[in-house]
Amino acid sequence: MIEEEIDHHPSHPGYKLKQENMERPYTCDGCKELGFGTCYTCTNTACNFHLHIDCVYPEEIISHPFFPNLYFHFLKEGFPNTYCDACGKDINGYVYHCYDEGYDLHPCCANLPHVFENVVTDEGDEVKLVLKKKVSSKCYKCGKKKLSEEVKNTWSYVSQNKKVHFHVCCVKDMVCESWKDSLQIEKVDDCPKLKVKLYKERNWIGSGSKYGKLKKVLKIALTFIIAAVIGDPTAMLVGVVTSLITH
Repeated sequence: MIEEEIDHHPSHPGYKLKQENMERPYTCDGCKELGFGTCYTCTNTACNFHLHIDCVYPEEIISHPFFPNLYFHFLKEGFPNTYCDACGKDINGYVYHCYDEGYDLHPCCANLPHVFENVVTDEGDEVKLVLKKKVSSKCYKCGKKKLSEEVKNTWSYVSQNKKVHFHVCCVKDMVCESWKDSLQIEKVDDCPKLKVKLYKERNWIGSGSKYGKLKKVLKIALTFIIAAVIGDPTAMLVGVVTSLITH
């Protein structure tokens, strides 16, 4: 059960935490990863303390379908020079660690939804997005199947027709770039929305009516993926605005 206010939390002793919908991106003080939308903050605003929902209520031991017969233990601090086996980003705080094989997962990465069934554009076009450990297509942002030889596991969200493919890592990079770019926030109907821009050469995906249709599918699909990656899947349709810019 998710509480609106927490009197005591071991990560921030002596202060109360309250659930809040952040109007700006923040850095989670648990996992040290980027967040936006619903989180827990300190009631003392001078603290500037934030926690992802996943970091407030971590399970002590978890399993994951990508790692059958293995168990991950929650640690408040990871081992030196380790990276997340989902997104490839460094481990700088809270982590789920597998002692048997040495795998590590950020809490938000460990809890990424495995399937988005009902991704529908304004025109009624549907696309099913599936989280995959291994892929045969190239990421729409970086144009690669995997980021590097050093990072063995780079999870991706891929559509069934493989036209939509985004590395989890690349989505995180897009959000960080937009955050640094003058804090891209806009309000729609008094609701704060994180504005993320994706730049791509037009000839990468063609032109004409097929391009226009794919562009709309990419935008709505990316909106769902971003909301999940930044730790607030409940904000999928209200918290993020994506702009696909071609040149």
